[in-house]
Amino acid sequence: MTASNRAAATLARSLAEIAEGALPDRIRLEQAARVIVAARRAALLANQGAIAAPSVADPAVQAVTEIARHWDERAVTALEYAEALPVAALERLLRAAPGWAAAFTPAIDRLAA
Repeated sequence: MTASNRAAATLARSLAEIAEGALPDRIRLEQAARVIVAARRAALLANQGAIAAPSVADPAVQAVTEIARHWDERAVTALEYAEALPVAALERLLRAAPGWAAAFTPAIDRLAA
């Protein structure tokens, strides 16, 4: 398959998702995948001492950490993992993500200084 054919196929899938009204669902899955990847990177940096881990007593931190911890990046992509999550877990992850990210802000601000 040529690059042009791949581009056309990708466009066709995107247009079908938009036409079917599925675009918001796809965007939510992509957001979830980004949160999962960020959570893994943050955990790795915290384990290396590069950043301070936020308090695990924070419910948002608990939610994101718990869901991201179960992703096997050798087996599936973050998007595939997000697609396989139960709806309740996906909703929990997306609701908790802003609070989880905000819990890192003081530590990140100190690094930038």
